[in-house]
Amino acid sequence: MMSGARNFKPLFTLVLLTATLLTFFSALPLPAAALTEVEVSPVNTPAGAVVLIIDGLSAPFIYPELTPHALDGATLEKARIENIPEIGKNSVLILKFRAPQTFTEGGHSVLVTGNTGANSEFVSFKDANVFDILHKEGYLCIAVMEKGDSWSICAEQDAVLRDENNSIKNIQIVLEQHECSPDSPVPSGLLQVMQDRADRAPGYVTSKETRDRYNGYNKWGIETACAVVEYMAKNSPEQKYLLTVNVGAVDMSGHYRDNYGYIDCIESLDSEILPLYNLCKENNLAFVLTADHGMAFSADDSKGGHQSEKFSSSDEAQLVPLIVHAKDVEKGVIRGEFGQEDFAPTLLGILDIPDGPRFVEGEQILLTGHVNLKVELPDKGSVELRREGKVVSSPGNDDQFLFLGLEPDNSYAVRAVLNSGNSLEEKEKEVFLKTDSVVNFGNNEAKTKENESALEGAKDKTSSAGIFGDGDSVSNKSSKHLIGYLLIGAINLAGFFIIIKIMKKD
Repeated sequence: MMSGARNFKPLFTLVLLTATLLTFFSALPLPAAALTEVEVSPVNTPAGAVVLIIDGLSAPFIYPELTPHALDGATLEKARIENIPEIGKNSVLILKFRAPQTFTEGGHSVLVTGNTGANSEFVSFKDANVFDILHKEGYLCIAVMEKGDSWSICAEQDAVLRDENNSIKNIQIVLEQHECSPDSPVPSGLLQVMQDRADRAPGYVTSKETRDRYNGYNKWGIETACAVVEYMAKNSPEQKYLLTVNVGAVDMSGHYRDNYGYIDCIESLDSEILPLYNLCKENNLAFVLTADHGMAFSADDSKGGHQSEKFSSSDEAQLVPLIVHAKDVEKGVIRGEFGQEDFAPTLLGILDIPDGPRFVEGEQILLTGHVNLKVELPDKGSVELRREGKVVSSPGNDDQFLFLGLEPDNSYAVRAVLNSGNSLEEKEKEVFLKTDSVVNFGNNEAKTKENESALEGAKDKTSSAGIFGDGDSVSNKSSKHLIGYLLIGAINLAGFFIIIKIMKKD
């Protein structure tokens, strides 16, 4: 009996150690897909972006090319501003950028999803918004939200400041942190900066004068955004991030202060905006100015609105500004009709990211002189990119390839071969690249019923690419989980030797 017990001890120890190792392995994240970047022609990808959403800002009140009118047909006075037009001269300006939903929740939801019918719940769906896409690319998502702070948008932020009371009179800024980017934690110093800015907020709206309180509310938002950019530039210069900023007093002025109070608030905000724009330029960040909806007025010297049927069909409620500055963005005015659903793919295009939100309906407004092509394989292999029969690039030994700096409005042949020798659904695809694109190659031999249904629901996005140079600059992004693999191996070996040692003793 004693001998049987001794024989059972090493077996029990082996089972216990195996279970422990399996539990540990299951807790480790799966390795991320690798990506090979091929810079066909030089690109100046921004280090991140600042998106300034001015709540309720109507394009006809600030664009020199447009004229605001009241619902009764009267011509209304425009805002007398200096800085926004100056920024526009050095940026690209979309003349007619229309909001399909003229209220705050709808406007923000459309902007971040690219879907015209989006709402807060829609934003929360998996891979449905720009924040999901950017997190996969290693970005931090940070927000300063006076308004537009729906629960789903806040939940997508790694750190967010929001006005819990949504009130200038009773301002209550709170800091929330969410675990959206476990591989890129929010710097503790940034959280301290944001908390300090939250604590300072009430001091901006202490004046008894309505005008000063409204202007102070906007000023807090702009200066807080500047503090975030300054911190990141000094302390985390290598970390890519998106900073979303919403300032809310312009909208409130339209509702409660009539059209003269409305343009007065715009003029005050204009005087505060230049430092944020300059910080973006200095730190290679894309600067984007837009709005969730506009503001309409029944008559001169009347209070405004935008959501009710009376106001929502007007150009003043629907047309919002879109001004973009980045190194590769070609300045000028783009005419034609565009919508907020085009914003998400356009923002990602500026950041040289071809992937888009899951339910996007809009299309990328091409603002740079180049486009990008992403090629996805089911397993490691090689890709050959040809134009007019000539090989542009032929990288290999990876399952994802990103070709940067291609010329728009050109056709390309993309040929793929797997290292394993397994056959692909298609070995070669022809694509006409008009904007950024993702091309996916399926694998016939590896297909199961499950991935067949997934393939049927997937859509190959074809987009544009062209070539400015002959040489390729190729960089492989190594898996972030290599350390995890080494650790797994070390634990395996250690466990093996411990088990052998126990068995020898017995």
